[in-house]
Amino acid sequence: MDTGIVIANTGSPSAPTPDAVETYLSSYLMDPHIRQLPKIAWNILLRKAILPKRRFSSSERYRFVWEEGGAPLVAHQERLRAKVQWMCNREGLLPSATGGVSVRSAMSYGDPSMADALASLREDGSERVLCLPLYPQTASCITGSVADSFERTLAELGWDPPRRVVEGYAQNAFYLEAVASSIEGRGFGQRPDDRLVLSFHSVPLKDERAGDTYRQQARQTADAVAERLGVDPASVTVSYQSVFGPDPSAWARPLSLDVLRGWRDQEFRVFFCCPGFAVECLETLYDVPQELLSALEGDEVEPPSPARCLKGGAIGPGGRFVWVPCLDDSDAHAVVVRSVIDDALRDGSWTGIESSLG
Repeated sequence: MDTGIVIANTGSPSAPTPDAVETYLSSYLMDPHIRQLPKIAWNILLRKAILPKRRFSSSERYRFVWEEGGAPLVAHQERLRAKVQWMCNREGLLPSATGGVSVRSAMSYGDPSMADALASLREDGSERVLCLPLYPQTASCITGSVADSFERTLAELGWDPPRRVVEGYAQNAFYLEAVASSIEGRGFGQRPDDRLVLSFHSVPLKDERAGDTYRQQARQTADAVAERLGVDPASVTVSYQSVFGPDPSAWARPLSLDVLRGWRDQEFRVFFCCPGFAVECLETLYDVPQELLSALEGDEVEPPSPARCLKGGAIGPGGRFVWVPCLDDSDAHAVVVRSVIDDALRDGSWTGIESSLG
C-alpha cells in the first residue's frame, strides 16, 4: 500500500501582524482541549479581554523571531519533513511499507493546513495515513488537539482511509540518544557542579486529574536522559514553562521561572533544554531568551537574537545560562522521526484497516 505520513504541530499565524495573530489565536484558543471555561463564557472572555491585548503583544513577539522564510515553526518543520522524505526515498521503511511513502507537514491551526496535507496525500494515491504529532510526551492539550484535528479533517474531506495517530515517542531510543548527545555537545559535565534543567510546556492540572500522565512522562524522559549522560537522575531538574491565565497554581509545576530565580545568586552553570519541543518556535526563541535567561542572570540582561539561540551554548553575558536548542531540522532528528514512523508501521493497529492487510 502507498502510505501517507503527516508530521503535525499546533501552528503559527501567517504573518507577525495583529490581524494575523488574532485570526490564529481566535481559532487556537477556542480548541476544546485548550479553552479553560465553557464555550460561551470562554468566547466572551476571549473576544472582550484576551484577544484585544494579545493581538498586539503576541505580534511583537512573533516579529522578534520571524525569519525570511516565515514563522520558525513552519519553516523548520518543513525542512525536517524534506529530510524525512529523502531518508524514506533513499533507505525505504520496513517491509510493511510495500508501496511508496509521501511525507507532508501540517498544522492544526494556520498553514500548511491539515486539510491541504491530507488532500495532497489523497491526490497522490495514499491508501493509508499515519499522523505523527511532533510531541514526544503526550497530553490532551497537545497530542489530543492534533489527533482531533486529523480525524475532523478526514471527516470534512469525506475520506475514510486506514489510519493511525502516533501517541507519543518519549521512550524511543533514537530520541533519547539525540537529546542526551545535544546536551553533552554543549559541554555539560565538563564542570562537576553543572546543573541540568529539562523544561517542558506546562499543562493544566485538570487534564492530569482527568487521566493525563504528562508529568510522569516528563520525569521518565529526564531519568532516561540522565542515564545516557551518566549522571544521577535525581540531579536533573524537571520544570515547566508557558502557563496561560491568571492562576499559575492551576498548571503543572514547578515553574522554570521560579527554579531559575532561586539560583540567581549561585555560580554554577545551568544547562537548559526543552526536550518536549521538537522544532524551534516562539517559546524557544522568545520566551527562553527574553524571560528565562533574565530569571537566572538578572533583569538587565540583553536578550540574544534568535539566530544566536539557534546555535546554542552560553547565550547570556555571564556565561551561566547554557541553552540546548531543539533537535529541530537536524539529521539526528530526521533519524528520530523516521524511527518513530518505522515503529508505527510495524504495529498493525490501524483504524478502519481490513484484517487481511495486517
